[in-house]
Amino acid sequence: MKFLFSVALALMLSGVAGLVYAVNLDDFNGPQLNKMWTYRDPAGTGKYSFKDGMLVLELKAGSDLYVRGTDRGVLFLMDPPDMDNFTLETCVNPAVKGSQPPASQIGPILFNEDEWAYTLWGPYNAGQDIRLEDCVGSSYRWRADTGGIAIDVNKVAIDQDVYLRIVKTGTELEFFAKNDANSDWVSGGIDKKLGPYYKPGKYKVGLFAKSWSGSIDSVFEFDYFTIPEIAKAVDPAGKLATTWSAIKR
Repeated sequence: MKFLFSVALALMLSGVAGLVYAVNLDDFNGPQLNKMWTYRDPAGTGKYSFKDGMLVLELKAGSDLYVRGTDRGVLFLMDPPDMDNFTLETCVNPAVKGSQPPASQIGPILFNEDEWAYTLWGPYNAGQDIRLEDCVGSSYRWRADTGGIAIDVNKVAIDQDVYLRIVKTGTELEFFAKNDANSDWVSGGIDKKLGPYYKPGKYKVGLFAKSWSGSIDSVFEFDYFTIPEIAKAVDPAGKLATTWSAIKR
């Protein structure tokens, strides 16, 4: 009996030892999109690939995500964790060709498709600022409508990598950005309006890219995506394992 127990224990430990813990939920190493993601591109205006550990998105002009009925943006979506409080974090390069293209925005998103309610956070319109924009049905809010939830470029620049966070605490959403991995996060403010639309089973989370009137064909890069509260691991075959049972594979 002791021998059998020792063998079982050794096998169990060898399996645990084979796991290599990852910092991020997805580092976009390719060559295919991880199965946790659903690629949503209803107008066929996007094309993605992987290069040097980046998710590279080519986006056509006029790929707008706006009020209900205007649905041309590109989204990478997954199920949220079964938690009231969690963080969406990513690092984006909106200025692949030296500056952010006009009439464009990229970053993390919370998305309730049935009620057409979504929250967008990221670099905006040729590097104007980093801002919250959101929508419910036919009601869209720009910076002035959200109470100025944004970060100006004198605090966080947009001509380089931009780290972005949305922190969900119950029905409150707080928005952060910074330029350097080791820097302190800068808060753009807290929103309480859209949070009630993000209930279990009613929404997705992930990444978005959109462009509107006055835009040009553009290229954007995403370095990683993670939810820091979730434990991640990669097995020897390279498959992502996690304690987050809600991820669809």
